[in-house]
Amino acid sequence: MKTALYTFAMTVVMSVFSLWAQDAAPLVDAEEPEQRRFTFTADWNRFRAADSLIYLEYTAAIARSVLTYQKQADGSFMAEILVESHISQGDSVLFAKNWRSRDMIEALDAQSMSLVIPIINYFMVPAGDYFLELKVTDQFGDSRAQSIKFQITATPFTDGLSISDTQLATTIQRDDAEGAFTKNGYKVMPNPSSVYGIGLPILYTYNEIYNLVDGTSEDGQKYTLSYQVLDNDGNEVKKFPDRVRNKPGQSSVAVNNLNVVTLVSGTYTLVVTVTDHENGRKAMTARKFFVYRQDDFAEGGAAFQKVAEKSEGSGSPGLDASRYDAMTEEELDLEFDQAKYIAEREEVRTWGRLNLDGKREYIKEFWAKRDETPATPANEFKSDYLGRVQLVNQMFRGAFTEGWKSDRGRVMLVYGKPDEIERFPASSDAKEYHYWHYYAIQGGIQFIFVDKRGMSDLELVHSTARGELYDPDWQRWIDPNY
Repeated sequence: MKTALYTFAMTVVMSVFSLWAQDAAPLVDAEEPEQRRFTFTADWNRFRAADSLIYLEYTAAIARSVLTYQKQADGSFMAEILVESHISQGDSVLFAKNWRSRDMIEALDAQSMSLVIPIINYFMVPAGDYFLELKVTDQFGDSRAQSIKFQITATPFTDGLSISDTQLATTIQRDDAEGAFTKNGYKVMPNPSSVYGIGLPILYTYNEIYNLVDGTSEDGQKYTLSYQVLDNDGNEVKKFPDRVRNKPGQSSVAVNNLNVVTLVSGTYTLVVTVTDHENGRKAMTARKFFVYRQDDFAEGGAAFQKVAEKSEGSGSPGLDASRYDAMTEEELDLEFDQAKYIAEREEVRTWGRLNLDGKREYIKEFWAKRDETPATPANEFKSDYLGRVQLVNQMFRGAFTEGWKSDRGRVMLVYGKPDEIERFPASSDAKEYHYWHYYAIQGGIQFIFVDKRGMSDLELVHSTARGELYDPDWQRWIDPNY
């Protein structure tokens, strides 16, 4: 397998990314220009390396639309990302690889910005339990960054018939040329989001098979590959024809292209099984993937009906609830932290006691309890709240604080958009302060925020809302000498 980093753009359906981040329109009086939330998707797969080592390959994809491009002297535009990766056990970092990558484009047009930048690299690790962490930083975007952390068990492929992880791809083609995405004579363009649908109907798979036994008969010189798709409840929903192949030796490569466009939007598991005809031994590997077809979520659509059946008589976790099944614990913790402003104390305590699978189910229940329209499969409350999280991150992020953690961000998340904002800029006589009015809540309430330290980070100093900070002498905070 190749080791060089190879960066280029490939076309991928942008609905893939809409599952993980929804754009929110800015308020009329937003103080920051609109910018999409910085995010990327990542994945990893285990293959056999020399001796007992495991070849741990990791891939990522980042949309151009979330990057910051700077205009160059020749009129082109350039973005730069810093990719940091490391393998750790406990508090010890065992291996690390960091590099920068630049992307050049001629114009910031819709077609160019609809593409994504793929990332690939690997670690060679002995058997053991590890954490793999990837961090990508937008170098030209105030160092906006996101980290994704995976827990991985690396087991050697040395004990009898075995099969590698299933690498999901957008395309697989024969190619003997050297390149970061080429292995064993195939150019594999990974799909780290694992999302397929109308625009990406074919699920391409790559597996490696190890420890096949030499055949002593014509039939013993063959092996069979089976592919089946299970739904989220473990029921078989699709079975593809078996593939019988001749053994090229003790190891083999298996690639396939599976049409999944007929599947209803949701979470699925692809099970790949290899059977050695010589001794009847089997090995299998399972891999989750997701189908997203926009029309399924229109009223009366297939997914609409599916979610409606499950949510009848109770609140719905939302039409996008299946995304929680693919989220890392860090991503789940982030969403729950952002929702703590509306969480009950017991819910926060419960969250801290849950493992990864428990959190995936609990966050669905958390949002379902707050669904204000249980008769429909959509959860408008959740969509509105998470949309406001993105909005306050755009509007109120500071030098050291994310927007949702700021005082103004918290207030907007809890109370919504203010009916009126009065802004008073800094002057020789006063610090900058803002006056927020809510006319329809508790008979009319106000919030006053002051830039106490002159850092453009306005802090709450007074409110007339019940349970909020109350300081009738708040005007002292705007005194520049205070």
